[in-house]
Amino acid sequence: MFPAHAEEEVGAGRTAPAIEYAFGKPALLADQLTWGLAHGARLLALACAQGGHGEAAEAWVEWYEREREIVLAIGKRLGSHYFGTDDAPPDAISAALGLKADLALPAEQLGPACATLAEALAQPRYDLARRREEMLKYETEKTRLQQ
Repeated sequence: MFPAHAEEEVGAGRTAPAIEYAFGKPALLADQLTWGLAHGARLLALACAQGGHGEAAEAWVEWYEREREIVLAIGKRLGSHYFGTDDAPPDAISAALGLKADLALPAEQLGPACATLAEALAQPRYDLARRREEMLKYETEKTRLQQ
């Protein structure tokens, strides 16, 4: 399932995605970091929904509707990078980046996180196009200075 450059041996002939961050490739690294941010928000929203915090999950749905276009564009680029196809499943992309598949937060941590999710998603940090552009500028300048 994973191309050779995205696999590593994990014993008994099994492979798992190797975490391959694209340092030195600012656009790809910005995509990877932005994907991680969106993935974390999604995991928290799922945990909130499963924990009975429907308003937090609804806030994520509203946020995702605003951010959907950039998430899909980044997914296509990362899918092409890791799998040679622009229609790789989001979970496969997240696995290739070494991201967790779910959150296991105790109720005393989940409740406050869910209570503040809508407010957090309204912050500039979760404007993914803006956030990616900031990361891209930073990484481009860092790469330029290292040469």
